[in-house]
Amino acid sequence: MKNSDAFPKISIVTPSYNQEGFIEATIRSVVGQEYPNLEYIIIEDGSTDKSLEIIQRYQDRLAHLVVGPNKGFGGALNAGLKLCTGEIMAWINADDFYLTGAFETVARVFKDCPQIDWIVGASLICDPAGRPISINSSRGYGKSLFFSGRYLGGHPAWSGQWIPQESVFWRRSLWDRAGGTFLTERLQYGDFELWSRFWQFSDLYMLPVPLAAYRCHPQTYTSQQGHKSTEPCTKILEAGGIETFSPINIRLRNFGCRFSDRFARYLGEPAKVLEFDLRSNRWKIVTNFVM
Repeated sequence: MKNSDAFPKISIVTPSYNQEGFIEATIRSVVGQEYPNLEYIIIEDGSTDKSLEIIQRYQDRLAHLVVGPNKGFGGALNAGLKLCTGEIMAWINADDFYLTGAFETVARVFKDCPQIDWIVGASLICDPAGRPISINSSRGYGKSLFFSGRYLGGHPAWSGQWIPQESVFWRRSLWDRAGGTFLTERLQYGDFELWSRFWQFSDLYMLPVPLAAYRCHPQTYTSQQGHKSTEPCTKILEAGGIETFSPINIRLRNFGCRFSDRFARYLGEPAKVLEFDLRSNRWKIVTNFVM
């Protein structure tokens, strides 16, 4: 076993509710990382299927297992995040899963780049059986573009881009500065609201490595309730008070950026991206221009 003192503590939370068909794969993707300084917390939110029975098989690998009556996704996740003591935090939903080596990669990035507060990796898009069918990756994410609705489905400026929650990791210090809480209402856009607060304090850095997988199936909360998020998310963006681009402006600039890399330097927004330097054997920060 590796020396845990050499690795920052990573806290992972899974809110669990009636996902007996997927929860074991999620748990195994966390504990199977064999990361030497892991704090894994599961909030069992009153499932009526066999989820709790499955979770209890792994109880000796958990830092906390909290079992209680159903209070909704936001309430369960918030309860778990408030228990975290790690330097690095994240959550994985009970039907998604991490990819092998994700935690060590994340730990190394934060160690090599101490100025970074939060990162997002690429994510595989999988079918219900966990087979990859697509990938969510990006050249980077811009703050003004975020507050323009670029990464929000249903917005007029949207073009299929979003920040994949399952591959986001952040420092506890950023969590504390951003209020140290998650929306407790059972709302699909809670992660988007959290990102809006993170953006107020720090840029998001893109790691061009798949860290996790999002499982598509008809029972996901996004599939069932995602259409309800556009209006409240638009209000979040407007409340951010950040200078933004209009939808038509985004479309025109995006066309120019796609047409020529030279145009991208004039029309695009600088985005922070991570790149591995083989000569120094370290992750370093570079700049892309995105729209």
